[in-house]
Amino acid sequence: MSISQTLEVPGYQVVQYLGNGARSTIWQIRDNQSNERFVLKRVVKRTMADMRFIDQAVNEFEVASRLDHDNIRRVISIRKVKHWLAVREVHLIMEFCEGATIQDDPPRDILQVAEIFCQVASAMAYMNSRGFVHADMKPNNVVVAPSGLAKVIDLGQSCPLGTTKQRIQGTPDFIAPEQVHRGPLDARTDVFNFGATLYWALTGKPIVTALPKKGMLMVDMIVQQPQELNPLVPIPFSKLVMDCIEIRPSRRPSSMNEVASRLALVAHSLRKARKENSH
Repeated sequence: MSISQTLEVPGYQVVQYLGNGARSTIWQIRDNQSNERFVLKRVVKRTMADMRFIDQAVNEFEVASRLDHDNIRRVISIRKVKHWLAVREVHLIMEFCEGATIQDDPPRDILQVAEIFCQVASAMAYMNSRGFVHADMKPNNVVVAPSGLAKVIDLGQSCPLGTTKQRIQGTPDFIAPEQVHRGPLDARTDVFNFGATLYWALTGKPIVTALPKKGMLMVDMIVQQPQELNPLVPIPFSKLVMDCIEIRPSRRPSSMNEVASRLALVAHSLRKARKENSH
């Protein structure tokens, strides 16, 4: 029996298995009436400890249903599968996004990095304007289509501005200090996560965060500027990244709008330089 036959979704044809995450599997499905493709995230609760993954899926739907932006993946609907009145699994039906994550297919040059992250910055500024923090920006949460269109995905850890979480949530290489120390999260948390992701895209290396890996030496705690690791990175671009990953939130850009504006200037300069060099 093929893996595509192991899941049935009313009203849809299961096309193929795409991958898996924490207690979840990802599938491509097709609407039986419109023939449109979607992605289904199936989250299964096997033990009581798995309830947090169910909660994250529900949270993703609740946040996404309040958003409407071209660079944020739409979540169409949610289906809860119950057994003896208890939720056993959750199905999220989401927009199908062409392309690959920047984790799997990193940008090829500095201008491409700038153009992708201009779109990401716009999406995150919009989320913040709607009252939410994404709280888990990382290379695996940005999908880029062959056309160049970028989509921010995975809103499972998103929360209202000002939220103080009960436990540490985030990805070690991109997590902000206030997430590790369980302080209130705001737009500057997204600024840090964004900056750490941008650093990785420009250098191929992660920064050291307040959640260091085991065996990390103190000498490794110093973050080199992006242009030191990649001489092709212009100084204003490098400075923007370093400003975003300041330890103290008060020293970072105050909003994703500010980040987006500075990044747009960088992208403009890069396009201008490329045009001049082509003549």
